[in-house]
Amino acid sequence: MTMTEINDDGNRERGAALIIVLGLVALIGAWASTAAYEDMISLRRAENMQDATRALQGSQSVLALGLRALRQDALATTTDSLDDDWAQQAPPFPIDQGVVGGQIIDVNRYLNLNDLVNDQGEMQVDVFTRFQALFVRLELDPGLVAVLVDWMDADDRPVGPAGAEDASYYDRPYRVKNRRLERWGELTMLKGFDARVLEKLSGVVVVQIVPQGRVTSVNINTAGIPVLQTIFPNMTSADAESFIAARPYANVGDAVTNKPWATGANLARLSVASDLFMLRTEAHFGRAVLREEYVLLRQANKLSLLSRERLAWSGP
Repeated sequence: MTMTEINDDGNRERGAALIIVLGLVALIGAWASTAAYEDMISLRRAENMQDATRALQGSQSVLALGLRALRQDALATTTDSLDDDWAQQAPPFPIDQGVVGGQIIDVNRYLNLNDLVNDQGEMQVDVFTRFQALFVRLELDPGLVAVLVDWMDADDRPVGPAGAEDASYYDRPYRVKNRRLERWGELTMLKGFDARVLEKLSGVVVVQIVPQGRVTSVNINTAGIPVLQTIFPNMTSADAESFIAARPYANVGDAVTNKPWATGANLARLSVASDLFMLRTEAHFGRAVLREEYVLLRQANKLSLLSRERLAWSGP
């Protein structure tokens, strides 16, 4: 072997070694980049989980404060009005690098669609008439009330010509429920209940669970003008404004004494106190956002949870 051949072999070996070294450097660099990315993802995942935990705890804290406010109110007074502490909208509260907030709304200021039928699934005629008057006042087709009843009642007979039993849903992948409504969004399944109808009903009626053997009373201390004019058909807008200006009332009798517009009203369904409340909570922590709605039944100073619904959630 000549010296030239020996030198060529050495150069090839050094070249191969250099290529191997460069390959190893590239592999190590790629591994380091992958490891750094995975570490970043793990860190972000841990932060997201921590934010989610804080949001859940924040929502529970707002619930606890709301329960306390309602208990204290029950101990302090036998009436409920929009002047009470629980009815005041509190500003968002910063805590632990996040923000929490909440709002309490009494259900008794609204008319409950589920009161259209009783526990046995039978239509309640007086409530049916009341809702028909409300729909007319809101410039909606009163026949939609019959659609509501047929969705909830136990029989299969349409309520008048505007009723809608199973045959009316032949082109849809479902039939009538024959039970009370469970949530507001369910209304979109009913014949004739489009976005315009729901918008007009919003803030006047509510879809709320009715505890066994109970009806939803209307609190005249918190009800708005459309609701007041529905329960008092002879009440004018001026009458309603004067009535609201004189609130709160200690009892229903004093509120309607010598009021011509109160003649014929079903006073048994009216009250000056509320027993059903919606507590809405909101918590923002980092990337986690949680909104929940709790429905509470208050009897004396005891509170029971009727339902819990997650309105919005974004997070890991």
